[in-house]
Amino acid sequence: MMAKISVIIPAHNSESTIDIAISAALRQKCRSELEVIVVDDASADGTRGVAGKFPVRLIALPKNAGAGAARNRGASSASGELLVFVDSDVYLESGALTRVEEFFEGHPQFSALVGNYTAFPTERGACPVYHNFFTRYHHQLSDQEIEWFWGALSAIKKDVFDKLSGFSEQYPGASAEDIELGYRLAESGYSIAFVPSLRGAHARKFSFGAMLYNDYHKAVLGLKLYWLRKSGPRHKHGFANPVNGINVMIAAMSWPAIIGSVVSCWFLLFLLAAFLAVNYKFYRHIHSRAGWLYLITSVPLHWLCFNAIAAGTIAGAIGLVLGKGLESDSRWI
Repeated sequence: MMAKISVIIPAHNSESTIDIAISAALRQKCRSELEVIVVDDASADGTRGVAGKFPVRLIALPKNAGAGAARNRGASSASGELLVFVDSDVYLESGALTRVEEFFEGHPQFSALVGNYTAFPTERGACPVYHNFFTRYHHQLSDQEIEWFWGALSAIKKDVFDKLSGFSEQYPGASAEDIELGYRLAESGYSIAFVPSLRGAHARKFSFGAMLYNDYHKAVLGLKLYWLRKSGPRHKHGFANPVNGINVMIAAMSWPAIIGSVVSCWFLLFLLAAFLAVNYKFYRHIHSRAGWLYLITSVPLHWLCFNAIAAGTIAGAIGLVLGKGLESDSRWI
């Protein structure tokens, strides 16, 4: 049993969600001693005031440094043998930390683990529900042993985290710092597990534009990270699967058809039909859990998001050719 668990919640302009995120963490029942650390990343709203009402260790950064830096600051002040990272818009399910304890006790060969979202987010709009399904579904396609980390809900042994100097702090906001840490963990010989029973409810109010940009930016950095890896993947990654590769190609091939002639319209219809066919299992998954209404709204969102992902993938490749590495000051290439 771990003597102490440190839950670290980085927060930036999270006034509307931080209270429930903290409450969900403090309500956890586990055998280990528990401390909750909130790192306010120079919020411009009332995040710090809300967090200060709870019995947590509150760290206030003087300037906005990004999620990686905020998590690192929390980890450096943590006294637990195990670090649990939870985003400020993720609400831990009851019993979540018990599942973390039990997993590490039963699988001591693993140094870190990653959880998943609950079946539905707290916000029931079309964009939040679709994106929740997209993330959750693809996490579940992964092997038990994985080579990526997930800042939204994860745990890692503190001695291992310290040996690798934690998250990279070169990324603005919250972007690819967690995936990059996962790659370094795997390349250093540490094992990471996907534990689907560890869940948290996502409370982000995804707007349509924010969702598209999120997928675009993650694709830019994801392409660069994958290309610059020191070694190839050894385990199945839910997002990096053949279907999604086909989706990217279909989306990119549709662009000339969209601006082309009447003949191209038939080609576009063929591409759309192919897109629907290859994603049948994903759509069946949504329908079985959420019904027709969310399926009808999710299909066009899925198509549009993969257009953003295709554009981000191409932009990331262009960025590499132009010498724009992971530390590029541009969020577009």
